[in-house]
Amino acid sequence: MKIATYNIWNHNIEKREAQLIDILNKIDADIVGLQEVPSEFYGKLVAGTNYKYHAYAASDKYKGAGDFVAVLSKHPLLEHFTFVDQGNHDGINAHNVIFEVEGMRFSFTNVHLPWDSVLAKERQIVAIQDFICSQEDKADFFILAGDFNCGVNSSVHRFLLGDSSLFGSEANPYWNDLSGVHAALNGYKLAPTLDFSTNPRWKGENTTHEPAAVDRIYVMECMRGKAWDYDWSLGNVTVFGRDISPKTGLAPSDHYGVMAEVEFSV
Repeated sequence: MKIATYNIWNHNIEKREAQLIDILNKIDADIVGLQEVPSEFYGKLVAGTNYKYHAYAASDKYKGAGDFVAVLSKHPLLEHFTFVDQGNHDGINAHNVIFEVEGMRFSFTNVHLPWDSVLAKERQIVAIQDFICSQEDKADFFILAGDFNCGVNSSVHRFLLGDSSLFGSEANPYWNDLSGVHAALNGYKLAPTLDFSTNPRWKGENTTHEPAAVDRIYVMECMRGKAWDYDWSLGNVTVFGRDISPKTGLAPSDHYGVMAEVEFSV
């Protein structure tokens, strides 16, 4: 299964519509979580890509108009839950879908954490973790993907890896960061997805912000009570969307996307 996440950047998206649709068709993922999807582009996105199934989390309750999240899938979506529409999850820009492949059920949560408050990020990831754990009987495997707006040294990342607690909570079961695992096992430096040094959106003028891998895909270790023969193995992990269009002078987005190939078995 090919799993992808991509923040498509909602600013001046009309200049990059063709680039975005082209790259999403080229990666040909089974399921992709998108962030910063303006409502006026969502219909064009669905019409132009090769994904039969899709879900969109747009709500007047969310403060960032045009900053909605979407899922595109090759597999039927059996359930769809939008966090921001639930009273105890106000402000969480994330949604969850359940889908099935070859008799295996998957929970896929697509998130866009805030950039401007570490406390908000921490509270939201704990709430998201609690929600996913409440799905123990709904899925065999659990995937968490999106723009976390923080790097691999952050409290959010350490919490998900099971290396740190937040607000008295822990990620139990913990999560595996697919980009980090692949980089460590194959002896290369983790590539940034928010790259202030090479992405033309920043015009080569940045001298203060460090490029970082803020877009990530996680797979949860087996839920408590699940048999240990619920197994998965990691194939290739790639960063995509780095090509610059001679027409626009831009990459498809100000972020680069991440795609991971994962084999699941029960």
